[in-house]
Amino acid sequence: MVSRRNVLSKAAGATSALIGAKAAVAQDLVSVSPPVSQVTSEFLYFEDPVEEFRAHFRMGRDLVENQGSTLTWYHWMVFIIPGGRRPEPFMRYEGIEYSYFRHMGDNNYRIHAHNVSFPRDLKTNKFVDRIDNPITGQKVDVPVSLLLHDPGTVGNPIGFRNLSGDGSYQKVYRQFRVEDNLIKKDTVRSAPPDWPATHIENSCSWVEKDLFANETITSLPTHFCGHYAFEYPAWLKMPKEYEHGHLAGFWDGKKLNSPAELPREMLERMEREYPELLAPRWTEFDKPAPFEI
Repeated sequence: MVSRRNVLSKAAGATSALIGAKAAVAQDLVSVSPPVSQVTSEFLYFEDPVEEFRAHFRMGRDLVENQGSTLTWYHWMVFIIPGGRRPEPFMRYEGIEYSYFRHMGDNNYRIHAHNVSFPRDLKTNKFVDRIDNPITGQKVDVPVSLLLHDPGTVGNPIGFRNLSGDGSYQKVYRQFRVEDNLIKKDTVRSAPPDWPATHIENSCSWVEKDLFANETITSLPTHFCGHYAFEYPAWLKMPKEYEHGHLAGFWDGKKLNSPAELPREMLERMEREYPELLAPRWTEFDKPAPFEI
């Protein structure tokens, strides 16, 4: 006859056995070391500067014959770095950059772009328009960041020329690397000549090695991260004793195939507030270049 006591006793025994088995498995897992595989890390060099530039353009944009565009989506955290004090995390942006370009011949690409970035609170992660300044303790109105007046550049294997400049070439640090099954690209560039001198941008983008090797892919599906340093905006209302500080932003994101791939919340807000910026602004190319391309 099966009694309640027998059932409970058997259940307790089964439970003890199960616990013992799990402990034995856990002990075995702890005692087994993971296989050691040394990271492959090598610098990748190009003998032909044209080949290197084309590899750069495939990762960042699209190596089109005539004209094309790329859309990237990103998050970036902003830090306030006041003089004499540690950096303070301030806010988050979520946004897009739409880049559009034309091949002008002989590997010269004229490039224009626009950015839209919406502020988010670091604690709630909600879209907001007012945020506490951690230095002053006061709330400040944070506008949507719209970058609509970038003068554009002309890129070729020699370097980049800002369309607000005199046609002189801007040096761009660029280094390709191999990391296991990834190809990575490090770049550093400064701002256009009429922007604050403190502005600097460095970034790292990466893509799988087999995709990079497939030369039929003109626009590689890259992910990226990077860093900005730039001056305080007026709306931050920084006190005079911290006027020598600056902001820094750390960002990461990926290249998308179309606006339809944007996260739902981001896409719905763009469609509601800035639908015209979900497409390239080809009229930028109607403005004459100040130098011969």
